[in-house]
Order: sequence, then C-alpha cells, then structure tokens
Amino acid sequence: MDIWELFKLVGRRWYFGVPMLVLTIVATGWALTTIKPDYSSEGTIILVPPADKTPLSNSELTSTNTWVELGEDVMAQAVTISVQTHDTRDQIGKDGFVNTYTVTSTDRSNLITIDATGPTPGLAQDTVQRVQKQIAMEVEQKQAVFHPKAGRSITTQVLDNGDTVNTVSSKVKRAAVIIIGVGLLLTVAVTIVGDLLLKRRARAIAGRARTAGAAGGPQPDDPAANEDSQSASAAKSDTNSGGTLLNGTGSSGPKTAAGAGVQVAFKAAEAEAARRQVPEDATIVLPLGGSPWAGREKDAEANKR
Repeated sequence: MDIWELFKLVGRRWYFGVPMLVLTIVATGWALTTIKPDYSSEGTIILVPPADKTPLSNSELTSTNTWVELGEDVMAQAVTISVQTHDTRDQIGKDGFVNTYTVTSTDRSNLITIDATGPTPGLAQDTVQRVQKQIAMEVEQKQAVFHPKAGRSITTQVLDNGDTVNTVSSKVKRAAVIIIGVGLLLTVAVTIVGDLLLKRRARAIAGRARTAGAAGGPQPDDPAANEDSQSASAAKSDTNSGGTLLNGTGSSGPKTAAGAGVQVAFKAAEAEAARRQVPEDATIVLPLGGSPWAGREKDAEANKR
C-alpha cells in the first residue's frame, strides 16, 4: 500500500481518522500550554596571570609555582576538567543548584565559559555563579601546595556573572513533535484496523446469508425449481378434478374421467422428468395403474385364456 492509497483509505474511513486527528490536536495543545520552557544562562570567567613580574629570588626558586610556569591556558584546561567531575556535580546539586551545567575552555586561551539551564531564570543564573565560585576555589587550591607569595599566583576574575538569561523552548517543541508523530501513526493504524474489521464483518454477513438461502430450499431465481413447483401444482389440481369426475359429479361421464386420468399421469411424468432433467426428445412411458384402462387390460387377458 503506497502513500496515495493510504490517503484514500483514510479519506474513505474518515470516521476512524477524524477522532484520532482531533485527539492529536488536543494533546498537542495541552503540551504547548502545560510544558514550561527552560531558561539558559551563560557566564564567563578569566584566569589572570601573576601581578608581580619581578624576577624570583634564590629562596623563591626552591618553591616555584609550577602553574605559573605552565601558563594560564593550561590552568584553564585543568580547571575545566576538575569542575565537571562526578563528585563536584553532586556537591553543587546538593547545594540546591542544577548539576547539568557545561564548562568549556578554548585551546591556548585563559577564558572559561559556564552554561547552565534551569526551570527558572533565577536558578539558571545562580548555578552559573556557583560554578564560577567553584572555579576560583579550584585555581586557588591547585596553587596552594606551592605556597606562593602575594602577587605570585594566578587569580580569577568574573567577566559575565550570567545575568543574561534566554528562553529555551526546545523541550516544548520536542514534545509537540513526538505527540504529532505518534498521533499520526495511531490515526493510520486505527484506520487500517477498522477497515479490516469492517471488511471481515461484511464477508461474515454475506456468508451467513448464503448459508441461510441454501438451507431454506430452492432460490426464487432457480428456473428448474420453479418449473417443478408449477408442474406439481398443476398435477395436484388435475388429480383433484379427475377424482371429482370419477365420482360421477362431472358432466362428461366415464370418458371425461378417463381423459382426466391420462392427463394427470402425463403431467406427473413431465414433472418427474423435469426434476430429473430428462432430455426433451426422450420417450415417456405412462403407467396405467391409475387410469380407467387398467381394468380393461386385465379383462382382455382373461378372455384370451
């Protein structure tokens, strides 16, 4: 079944498809009004190199801050990984914030971007600020083991605290698309199943009608059956008239009774031949047992003896 035939089937069985389409529209409208969109907030933090650029003294060389030698870009890559670990996400989630945030940093750059999505604008912005605090704490803890002096360590500075919040409607659109797709599939499925059930019911009704017709006797449009019934009726009528004549109530006497008996026997033989489908040119032998000549034949045989 191609697409065009499927469209024709849905149009022909519209009483199955229309209710499903109406239900799909209602469900889609419910989803658009009930499902709330999400809100996204994005913040940026930068890693600042040490402010003190003077050469290190001999005593400071023994406890050099290795992160300063590696550079702020390497520190940004390291912090990006550490703030997205499972334990850190769990801790931020327990603090009441969204733990599905995203932290990214570009190669050879000391900028870190935080993106958080929440059910409310305030929660999304608060999550960004919480992650920024976590980044600042991670940067300080990683350098603390080297005991750097003031101005000799990498610091952080917030460039964007996530105060710009955008509405994200992808969840609503995704739900609407799923409902529409499922509704169309159910419409086609219900229409096909309903069409099959109606065809099966029609075949069952036709079969019962044929069975009832066969059990009730010959059909009205059967010529042979009609002819048999007409011949039998005529024979019965002639038999009744012949019996009346033989009883002496007729006006023609014995001759009329004899002719009626032959006529009755002949029509009965014709009816039997028609029932058995005997060819028209076949010879029909009339029995004389029920005719007036049956007794005369026996008397003639007795005189010969």
